[in-house]
Order: sequence, then structure tokens, then C-alpha cells
Amino acid sequence: MPSQNQEEFEYSRVYRYIKPGNTDPGTWRLAYPSQNFSGGGGTGGGVAYDFDGVKPINVDTTPGVGSNPTIVKTSMDIQQLDDRTT
Repeated sequence: MPSQNQEEFEYSRVYRYIKPGNTDPGTWRLAYPSQNFSGGGGTGGGVAYDFDGVKPINVDTTPGVGSNPTIVKTSMDIQQLDDRTT
């Protein structure tokens, strides 16, 4: 289950999971409804990125606060791979 204020990038838009009135079930809402996220490139001015990893790659994202940038830590854990000694 997603956590409160978790953001995901789907269908070229950013969605945020919210719980109106702190009750279950929550719902996904557009996080930035007035902005256009239709591709591009460049330095990311206003564009939100979603970083995901597939085993054995792990991605941890820490949102930026104030003028600090978002921190993305990518690592690899080979213990997550299937055992190949059969």
C-alpha cells in the first residue's frame, strides 16, 4: 500500500497518494495539475522524474528541501538474484 504523499510518474503525469481527512482508503490525485510534463529534456526545469530499479538494482530517492536538490542513490544487491547453483 502506498504511503501518504507518495508520488509516482505514470502516463506522462505525476500523481500523489493522499488520504482526505486521514481516512482509508486513500486515492491518487494529480500532484501538479497546472504543469505540462510532456517530455523534453534539458535540465529538468519543472519536470518531475521517477527513478525505479529492478532486482538486483535498488533506487532510493530523497526529495530536495528548499534549494537542496533531490538525492537519488542507486545500488546493486547481488543477494537478490536467484540461486544458480542447482
